[in-house]
Amino acid sequence: MNTFTTWKELSKGDDDEVVLAVDFDATGRHEARFSDFVPLMDPGHTVLETLPQAVASSPDTPAGAYIKQWADEIAASGKRVRAILAFCAGATYAAALAEEIEKTQGTFPQTILFDPERAASAPMYWQFHKAVGQMEAVLGAAEVGRVQDAAQRATEECESLTDLARRLLLLYHSLATTACEKLGLDERRRAEMTETAGGFLSYLSTAEQIDPTAVWKKCTAITSNTPTSGLNGFRTLNPGHDADLVAEEIHFDVPHVEILSTPDIARTVSGLLAG
Repeated sequence: MNTFTTWKELSKGDDDEVVLAVDFDATGRHEARFSDFVPLMDPGHTVLETLPQAVASSPDTPAGAYIKQWADEIAASGKRVRAILAFCAGATYAAALAEEIEKTQGTFPQTILFDPERAASAPMYWQFHKAVGQMEAVLGAAEVGRVQDAAQRATEECESLTDLARRLLLLYHSLATTACEKLGLDERRRAEMTETAGGFLSYLSTAEQIDPTAVWKKCTAITSNTPTSGLNGFRTLNPGHDADLVAEEIHFDVPHVEILSTPDIARTVSGLLAG
């Protein structure tokens, strides 16, 4: 029996092949998850989802540390990778992971990206904005808004995503501490909140080290109708650079937050995996 420390099993099917799902799952997120998506797919696949929190929670973690631990555990399991699925910023890691899998298997695994995004300060700020916004009911709009404004200034001042991640984590820690005190939460709960936030910011900032451009051209993208998400957002920020981003792009008239909970998308992905 294989014991994974950097992967979580979402479904069990074929004993010889696995489908890998790259994402940072966390309690309380607004977006649908792969745990919502996998039950909508055709059965028969063993699906393993990344656990970035088990790899590192520091903005100084090299991208190779994520990829090496994930790939090494799969190689040690003896299972062949049937396909890789990836959500949002996970698509950047998926590019590096697909290349690593290709080295060991000899073939490039089918890779499907859901609203793929490259590492950038704007998406990092937006994720931070949403995370601290959840504390508004406890702390009030003025206090949360002050921190969000400080985070916006940090995106303008920081020269790298690593520096930005550190600044945002300090802001988050301060606000979360105040919120926990008002709610009467203990030190364990405070540490848990900060650890999750630190892990996620590390996950976003570390992706800056990976250039997925060439690999994405071998992949299929599932694109939502949200203008600021995935390839839609890239095209908005980079007018005139909308060709050849991926090998194939399939559009769905659903918002970004529902891309992993839409049955039509699951049926399409199941068809792609069936070949």
